[in-house]
Amino acid sequence: MDSTVGLTEARERLTELLERVLEGERTVVTRYGSPVAAIVPVPADLDDRDRPLGLGAFAGAAAARRGLYEWATEVVALRTLARERRTPEIH
Repeated sequence: MDSTVGLTEARERLTELLERVLEGERTVVTRYGSPVAAIVPVPADLDDRDRPLGLGAFAGAAAARRGLYEWATEVVALRTLARERRTPEIH
């Protein structure tokens, strides 16, 4: 049986929802009444080739971190600045 829960309830009952997923149930998580996510069983044929790599994995893992976007933007700007800097001569 599929179910629907609000975001706050999903946070409070995450362990229970994951137990139900192990039994094959799917749960839709809503925010202000609109669906925002689904908690579903992982396909049996999933392997490492299906997992995001590189920036895709980083973006997914970091999506919920506050302030990370600003930090990443600063790092990119500093890298650009470093690449444009003239290499000092060594005597």
